[in-house]
Amino acid sequence: MKHSYQAEGYGIRLRPVRLDDAAFIVWLRNLDYVKGNVGDSATNSADQEAWLRNYFEREGDYYFIVETSGGIPLGTHGIYDVKGSSAEQGRQIIRPEVMAWVPTTILATDLAFGSLGLNELRSTSVSTNRAVLSLHRKSGCKELGIKRSAQIIGGSPVDLVQYIFMREDWSNVRDRLLPLAQVAGKQVLDWNNTQSGKRQPWEETKN
Repeated sequence: MKHSYQAEGYGIRLRPVRLDDAAFIVWLRNLDYVKGNVGDSATNSADQEAWLRNYFEREGDYYFIVETSGGIPLGTHGIYDVKGSSAEQGRQIIRPEVMAWVPTTILATDLAFGSLGLNELRSTSVSTNRAVLSLHRKSGCKELGIKRSAQIIGGSPVDLVQYIFMREDWSNVRDRLLPLAQVAGKQVLDWNNTQSGKRQPWEETKN
């Protein structure tokens, strides 16, 4: 849905997704390391724009672009399927050349438990996505169970691992993640400085 929530720190910013982000999202979701680890993606900007138009009308769905403090898109993150004080957390994909996973998790979780007033975050990840499963465990998420062959990706069934994370656990976990976020923030800032004047990959294929 259309919203105005933002968060910034550790060299990155979370901002609301816009229609003109479609080409970036298509490029991001079709990276080799992403395929097979997320649901099937739009194959072109027009289809992604259609998805975004539907999203803008959907209540209880907060979709963010992760970008550097200099405005270069790095990834996506979502807080969606909000039901009372509970919501699903996911759609987190980050460009592999930057270390923005932990900073994104901190900013998004702060926003969820702070500005949005949520008490619990659920997440569902495919069993093959080891990086995200590891991040869930490091973030203090509790595993709820596994749904066998619950989703079809690329024509093949995959298991889904379900997690939950509670607001009362966040303060201690956040303290443990902060040193990693600070190191990552420096790397992101250094990387951002190397991109001045460069054309980004999705801009080459934007239609």
